[in-house]
Amino acid sequence: LWDLLAPAAAELIGLSSLPSGPEGAEAACRDSGATLADLAAGSFRVEEGGSRRLLFLLESAGEGDGPDADWSTARILGVTGVTFKNRFPNLAVEVATSADGHGLVMASSSAPWTRTELDSSFLSPSARGRGLGTVVSRGRFPFLHLVGSQIPSTAASHLRGRFDADGSAPFWRCFGAHLAPWPTSTEAEAALAREPALLETLAGHRRPLTAEVLESLGPVNAASLPAFHLLGLEGLRPNGMYDPIDGGPTLVGELSDTVSGRQRIHGRARLGDAGPVDALVAVAGIDRFRVIRSGIEAGDGVVVVDGETAEALRIESDGLLIAVPLDAPMQPPGRR
Repeated sequence: LWDLLAPAAAELIGLSSLPSGPEGAEAACRDSGATLADLAAGSFRVEEGGSRRLLFLLESAGEGDGPDADWSTARILGVTGVTFKNRFPNLAVEVATSADGHGLVMASSSAPWTRTELDSSFLSPSARGRGLGTVVSRGRFPFLHLVGSQIPSTAASHLRGRFDADGSAPFWRCFGAHLAPWPTSTEAEAALAREPALLETLAGHRRPLTAEVLESLGPVNAASLPAFHLLGLEGLRPNGMYDPIDGGPTLVGELSDTVSGRQRIHGRARLGDAGPVDALVAVAGIDRFRVIRSGIEAGDGVVVVDGETAEALRIESDGLLIAVPLDAPMQPPGRR
């Protein structure tokens, strides 16, 4: 995992859900393994005020293409994850009417909130621009529905806000720089990564909602816009809470109300030709979960997939699958 992330360490600043060093990568893998084991055993719990994480890895198809692909050469191309939080503090900035009733202010507060948090994603440069974002971002949802009775029912995602060319967030100059000893968001993120408890010092403050604030509060960072749109396709919506560092929005939705929650199909695998329906197809097993994007045909309790897809999912005919049809136009037959 760290071999994947290390060459892009500079991109990870502020993305606290991704490991920032080899020790953090090892800890994340241990936590993920323990979480998966408990979910598979049906014994998963999160203590009040605590959190537990689970990683999802994007794997290449190996050398070659089609039936001749050599899966033994597969490698990790990306990583994402979820963090399950039980009444875990959530610091956010919201817009409110000022105490005198003559205007608007931005007010920060911290409150316990139980949620399934969709963590940051990372793709290696070789995996970008290949339509894999849908698999990484939305591919987590079929798994979350498999374990829905054990996890928080609200899904939330904190997206990054605007950044200047030097890598600092203009919102920090409007808000945190007036309250904390760090003049730039870069310094603030580094300090808070070392001592997360300091984040609470940013709660309980009000600042005027000036023109400069309005320009920096709410826009989504260009690198995060694809994730914003993909989560919107799942049904998540902004809830009016913003990140206290970069002013990025929070998206939320109930898992049962997501597109994957309402439109998913369960069926037995049947081998055939790639079908006309563009879908995410996943193995319906907690400890064997894999997901891929493929053309399918479904009906009468059957999901028809081609041999490539079955091989990628490592599933036999009659194995149980979950399929989530996508609204995007169908690409040429095959899978990603």
